[in-house]
Amino acid sequence: MLNRINNDQVSSAIWFTFGIIICISSLKYRLSTLGTPGVGFLPFLVGITLCLCSLIGFTLGVLKQRRGIVWRSPLKGVNWKKSLTVLIALFGYALLLTPLGFSVCTAIFVGFLLRTISPQKWPVVILVAIFTASGSYMIFGILLKAQLPHGPWGF
Repeated sequence: MLNRINNDQVSSAIWFTFGIIICISSLKYRLSTLGTPGVGFLPFLVGITLCLCSLIGFTLGVLKQRRGIVWRSPLKGVNWKKSLTVLIALFGYALLLTPLGFSVCTAIFVGFLLRTISPQKWPVVILVAIFTASGSYMIFGILLKAQLPHGPWGF
């Protein structure tokens, strides 16, 4: 059976199921009263949107199927070494965020990924890491006024 369907059809069916579950779950709450949306309105709207998007994806999958594109394992060709490296780096980022602070930890994290996952030259790594950390701090720390952890250096 899997040789007759493709990945887009499978993933669309899964997302459609999630959309239906969200819609049904939101019906437990009030959708709306006269003129004001209720607590369940936004989740219901999200479920409907998810169902519509998955139907579009399913339709595109059917069109791909007609061109001969069939299901293949999404795990085929995965570079497990790089995936594990990114996962370990994310855990390290989470552990070091409070002691080192947001800016320093973000710069180290981005620099590490640029050097190990997609090897770049040191000048590129340093510039991108600094710009990413600075830009992130401006967006989250200054514009959005999020409480970001400050390291021992105060930033």
